[in-house]
Amino acid sequence: MMDRRSFVNLGSIAGTAAVQPKMTFAAVKGSDTIKVGLGGCGGRGTGAFANMATADKNIKLVAVADLFEDRAKNAPDRIKGAMKRAKIDDADIEKIVEADKVKKFSGFDGVDQLVKEDVDLVIDATPPIFRTPHFEKIVAAGKHAFLEKPAAVDITQARKMYQLADEADKKGLTVVCGNQRRYADNYCEMVKRIQDGEFGEPVAMECYWNAGYYVGGYNIDNLKLDINSIEYQIRKWGAFIWTSGDHIVEQHVHNIDVLMWVLGDNRFPEDLRGLGGRSNDLEAPKHGDRFSHFQIDYNMGKGLRMQSYCQQDPGASGDVSERVLLSKGVIANMGRNFVDAKTGKEVLGVKRGPIDPYVNEHVVLLKSIRNGQRVNALRPLLNTNLVAIAGRESAFSGQKFKYEAYTKKANQDLMPKDMNLKALHPVSVPVPGKYKWA
Repeated sequence: MMDRRSFVNLGSIAGTAAVQPKMTFAAVKGSDTIKVGLGGCGGRGTGAFANMATADKNIKLVAVADLFEDRAKNAPDRIKGAMKRAKIDDADIEKIVEADKVKKFSGFDGVDQLVKEDVDLVIDATPPIFRTPHFEKIVAAGKHAFLEKPAAVDITQARKMYQLADEADKKGLTVVCGNQRRYADNYCEMVKRIQDGEFGEPVAMECYWNAGYYVGGYNIDNLKLDINSIEYQIRKWGAFIWTSGDHIVEQHVHNIDVLMWVLGDNRFPEDLRGLGGRSNDLEAPKHGDRFSHFQIDYNMGKGLRMQSYCQQDPGASGDVSERVLLSKGVIANMGRNFVDAKTGKEVLGVKRGPIDPYVNEHVVLLKSIRNGQRVNALRPLLNTNLVAIAGRESAFSGQKFKYEAYTKKANQDLMPKDMNLKALHPVSVPVPGKYKWA
């Protein structure tokens, strides 16, 4: 098993709790309005801002940035719509978002312009490929951050993000990430009970995000773009490996993160073996190059196996869950209950708290900025993120390998060299047995 010392080669790791408060040098006064910039004006970005406004009405949207001008231009109205759906009062909406005063930036340098504005906090909800370069700019500008998951799409970005986590610490910046299960009372209670040993030690673990849909399968033929162009692939980012990290990294990372959290965020696989493939009726590259299904067997050492399953196929049965078998004969259905492994009868149920975890992550973020207690939740997400990336590469290649060897030897960098929107970037679906992880 990889120990803490050997993994430090990838960067500094928190390795314990999801949040570790310390005094910050970059706090605002408790009564101050927190000024916010939004990077990425799609559905998740506008939704994240609405979640933030639900958490704390004393915020102000100062600027938005998106690669595409039409999205940046329309962002204030779309954000207001998201806030209205979140049942925020009209008067608060108008106070928080004064559309005519919101600065709007577009293009690849949009975030560069955004961080130059008088903002305390930046939400980054852009396609995952941009998370690392954007966070580098956010940290350099000394801004607090809310980062959507995943934190990285390849090991090169992961290494960089560990370094940036250290830089954020040095600057006293708060960083909260979008792995919202860590901000759900029902999950927090169950993880604590397991870590306290109430029902014994984990002896088997499994997690699922099986979905009856395919993210990125939507049609953008009306734009008449070359399907090999950078612009086509970014606009349809959910369908491509380089833009999203594939759905095991972009979506299923949530479920893997729960199990890594249960294990204390400081236990990594000894080795792993992945399987996966792509459904035949998904035309490539029109509908991307991603796999439609993955299954990863993670050997966590000392006899513990962590099984990871994810699927995106229209019409398939859904299952989004995590389960842990404990040594005292109890199964933890994470976020729901503990049941007797033999009878299936409930031993202990848990309830979700009154605050939506999508909102609660912003409660934690904004309180941290106001009270001067730094929170940096990036490293635990990175740990999980890298485990998911390794699983993807094992499934793509069809190879079993040691996790520590992968983290030391791999040098994959998915960012295209030419990021001109009209540049061509041909892609192909990985073939297990032929694909080589790098």
